[in-house]
Formats: sequence, C-alpha cells, structure tokens
Amino acid sequence: METIKKKGQMEIWHEQFNLDGKDNLEELPNEKAVFGVFGIVNDEPINCRFIGESENLRDTVKTLFEAPPSEGMKKFMQGPWIQMIKYDLLPESGDQERKKAVDEWTTKYHPKIDDNGEYPGYYD
Repeated sequence: METIKKKGQMEIWHEQFNLDGKDNLEELPNEKAVFGVFGIVNDEPINCRFIGESENLRDTVKTLFEAPPSEGMKKFMQGPWIQMIKYDLLPESGDQERKKAVDEWTTKYHPKIDDNGEYPGYYD
C-alpha cells in the first residue's frame, strides 16, 4: 500500500521569537510528516539546518522553537533568521517509513548547523 503524501512549504513564525509577535504555527498540519527547516533567501529555502520526522508536525515545530535540540538550533530558531519549513505529510505512515524518508531528505538536503546557528561554509 502506497502512502498518501501532501507536500508543503512555508515561512514559520513563533510569537515569542520575533519582534513583530508574528505566529503562524497553527497553520501547520497536526499530522505525521517528514520535514526540513531551512534559511530563506528571495522566498526560497536554502541551507537546510534540520531534518526530522514527526507524529504531529505542528507540535514538533513548536518544540523546535521552544526547546531546540542544540545550541546552534536554539540560535537559529530563536534568532534573527527567517525560517522556512518544507514538509511531506505522511498520514498513514509508520515509524520505519518516516525514518526512511528522513534518510532520503538528509541525503538530498545535507542539513548542517554550527554553534552560532549558521550554515557552515555559507559565508566563506
């Protein structure tokens, strides 16, 4: 049985971590997904910082803002950057299928982040 996929992409904002108090996390689906968090230039996602999978995309992205897994991600998510998320919804997927998707996305997007929240080598 093939899993139904729905692709999405959007800038993400958390009201506690931007000067304008913007928040659009409620627009994210609360479904199973594989996703990447990117920087953004000219409305396009660049320099992937994080790839993950989730049982609930909305809750996981909110947690990335509020309790990031590393100091670099904290600086990126809570700092001055504009973040963009790309995702594929996988509502009928199991853990193994999402982990396989994470591996595929990691190979495709090469996520990297340094302790300052930067994409290593971007400014070199």
